[in-house]
Amino acid sequence: MGDRAPFSSPDEAKAAAQASAQYTHAGATWKPVDLKPYLSGEVVRPEPTVGIVRADGLRLFYRGKEHAVIGEWESGKSWLAIASVVAELSAGNPVVYVHFEEADPTDTIERLQALGVLDQDILDRFTFVGPGEPAEAYAVAALLDPAPSLVVLDGINEAMSLHRLSPREEDAVALFRARLVKPFTAAGTAVLSLDHVVKDREKRDRSALGSIHKGNALTGSLIMLDNVAPFGRGQRGCSHVYVAKDRPGYLRRRGRSGKTPGKTYMGSLIVDDTRISVPFLELYFTEPGEKDTSTEPATTRDQADDAAVFTVVADIAAAGVQPVLRNVRARSGIGKDRVDNALARLVFDGRLTEQPGPNRRRLFSVAERSNDE
Repeated sequence: MGDRAPFSSPDEAKAAAQASAQYTHAGATWKPVDLKPYLSGEVVRPEPTVGIVRADGLRLFYRGKEHAVIGEWESGKSWLAIASVVAELSAGNPVVYVHFEEADPTDTIERLQALGVLDQDILDRFTFVGPGEPAEAYAVAALLDPAPSLVVLDGINEAMSLHRLSPREEDAVALFRARLVKPFTAAGTAVLSLDHVVKDREKRDRSALGSIHKGNALTGSLIMLDNVAPFGRGQRGCSHVYVAKDRPGYLRRRGRSGKTPGKTYMGSLIVDDTRISVPFLELYFTEPGEKDTSTEPATTRDQADDAAVFTVVADIAAAGVQPVLRNVRARSGIGKDRVDNALARLVFDGRLTEQPGPNRRRLFSVAERSNDE
C-alpha cells in the first residue's frame, strides 16, 4: 500500500503484532492499571470521530474500539462501510478492508470511485485483502504498518469459518476477537465488522447471527440497518439506521428512541443511483429530526416527499376511500421508491399508521395524534 515499508521477516512482523496487542510477555495484561490519568482527567471518554458522516456532522465509530453493523441481505451494510472508508481516506488516513466473501476488489473499488475517491488516494492509503487462509500474527502486523484509522472486516461468519471457529460458540468468538480484532484496537484503530441478523424476525431482537457474545463484547457501537427500499443499480435504496448498543454512550443522545427498547433511531442511509437530477451516484446519511438542513439537497427532497405523500394519504382518506399503497404511489407522482421511503418515515414519526389488508395489501391512515400537531 503506497509507501509502506514491509517487514524484513515474518519474525519481525510477529514481534510487532505482539507489541501492538500489548502482549509483550506472559502476564503483562495482569499488571495493575495506573489509575492516575483517569482520575486527573487526562484520559477521557472517547467521542465518535471515525467513519460515515451524518448530515449534521455526527459519526458512528470510536477510535480504538470494536463495532459491528448488522442487517439483512442488501440492507446497505457494505455501503455504510464504504462510506466510512471514503470519510477516512478523505481525511488523509490509511484504511484496511478485509473481505472474507470476495477476493476480487472490483466491486469495492467501483464503489469508492463512484463516491469520488481519487485513484491515487486509493493506491496511497487503501489496502484490500481477500484472504483464503487463516490469519497469522505476522500478516496482521503487516496491516498495522502504519496503523490504519479504520479496518473493515466484511463477512464475519465466513471469517470465523475460515479460521475453523463456530460463530455460535462463545469461546470461538473470543478466540477470533483475540486474533483479528484486539491487535487493531490496541493500536488505536476503529474496527468495523459486517454481520448478518438471524433469519427469524421474532427472534431477531438486537443480535447478530450466532453467539450473543458477538454483541456483548463490543466496546464501541452496534448499528442495525432496517431496509425500506432495495439498493441496486439504477435504484434509490434506503435503510433506517439504529444504534442497538453504544458502550461509550455518546450516540444515543443524538438519536431518537423508538418503540423497541434499546434501539435508537439515528436516521436514514440513502444511496441514490437513479441519476435523474445529477449524473452521478449520491449517498446520504440524514438525521432523524431533519432540522434546518436547507443546504443538504437529500434532506430537502425528503421533507418535500414526506409532505406530498402525507397530503395524498389524507386526501384519499377524506374522499372516504382506504389509502392503499398502490393508490398512494399512483397519486404522489414522485416514483415508487421515494413514496415508499416517505411512507416509512411518516409511519416511524407517528404521522401515519399502517396495517395489513387483504391479499397482502398495505393500508395507511392518518394517525389521530397528527391532527393536534
